[in-house]
Amino acid sequence: MNRDHLIKESKRWVEEAIITEAQREQLIGRYPKKQSKPLLFTFAAIFIGLGFLTFIASNWSYLTDIGRMGVLIFFLTAFYFTGEWVYRKRSKRVGVSLLLIALLIFGASIFLVGQMYHYTSFSAFPFFLWSLVGFGLFIIFKDSSFFYVTLVIITIGQLYSGIVYQNYHIWLGLLFVTGLGWIVLKARLMPLFIAFGIGYVLQAVILVFSEGYPYYWLIVSFLLLYVIEDFLLEKGSLRVFKTLSIFSMFIMLTLQIFFLGNDYVGELTESSLYFFLAWAILFVFSVVRSAMSSTNYYWIDLLLFVPVFRFEFGDVLSLFLLFVYALLWLVSGYQQEVPRWVNKGTVAFLLTTFIAYFQLAWDFMGRSVFFFIGGVLLFGLSYILEKKRRTIHKGGDEK
Repeated sequence: MNRDHLIKESKRWVEEAIITEAQREQLIGRYPKKQSKPLLFTFAAIFIGLGFLTFIASNWSYLTDIGRMGVLIFFLTAFYFTGEWVYRKRSKRVGVSLLLIALLIFGASIFLVGQMYHYTSFSAFPFFLWSLVGFGLFIIFKDSSFFYVTLVIITIGQLYSGIVYQNYHIWLGLLFVTGLGWIVLKARLMPLFIAFGIGYVLQAVILVFSEGYPYYWLIVSFLLLYVIEDFLLEKGSLRVFKTLSIFSMFIMLTLQIFFLGNDYVGELTESSLYFFLAWAILFVFSVVRSAMSSTNYYWIDLLLFVPVFRFEFGDVLSLFLLFVYALLWLVSGYQQEVPRWVNKGTVAFLLTTFIAYFQLAWDFMGRSVFFFIGGVLLFGLSYILEKKRRTIHKGGDEK
């Protein structure tokens, strides 16, 4: 029931002696007031900030250095002080939006001042300063908008560092792990866990490829994400980090299906003793944790982390692992009557079937026939699996 509607109706119930005032307060307490989402204000702040930056950029050449500094300092301080005052006295949502505009202006000022005085930074250090201010704003105002903006700035800075300088910026990485990681650990909010997990995956990819490490080190990175959830989330919580790591490994195995058969893969798969040592420690720990769990079927997820790149037919083994993974979840879901497992296995099986069909049949038949047969095949599989899934859903309880 809507809270506002309940407030109105319960008042009449008290007048009619249906319930007491104390019971009315208890009922209203069961429907807490929802906090308004800052999404529109956040986008408004971003567009205003972009409009300001566009205006300054279009008129930048007509200003002297003193005029440029004056404009930047004036608008920067104006938005910061106004945002702080509005946040404390009027509206927190509007105040946060003004502070976000100030944060965007600050980031632009770093690069504009460097351009004015011909200062060039051959690293992503300006992004580190920018993200450090965003992190500070979160510490002061405790608003999640600053967390997400700081995460985006750190990620963009690492992408810039990796693409332009082929280097992983260590200070941005430390701020991500220690700063944002500390916030996530302290707050323990699911949206922050999701955002941090996605950021971790991107950070791992940038680190491996920008520093020239063999791609298989991503297996260790994703397995580490899988493991650390056991220390961060309470038992029974949504498996955020584990789901992200499994999804990342699924994509990685899919890419291996298409690329491990190529000639150049020999240069990439010269295995490292350090890799196998790190992988073995994390993998054994995961197996032990899975065996100790009351629901020990999650060992199936660990199949995706098996390193098959060392074999000449690693592409075939990658496809085989995906099929085994999907079938085991399907069989386990049917046996234990757990609809969630059946759904998981169904999606994995359909995707793997499509990948296998695409890999094997693309070069051997016409494009129209390829898509037609593939559509019929997937339609038939979807019908059969959906029929079984509904049967389980009617009689089974989710575990």
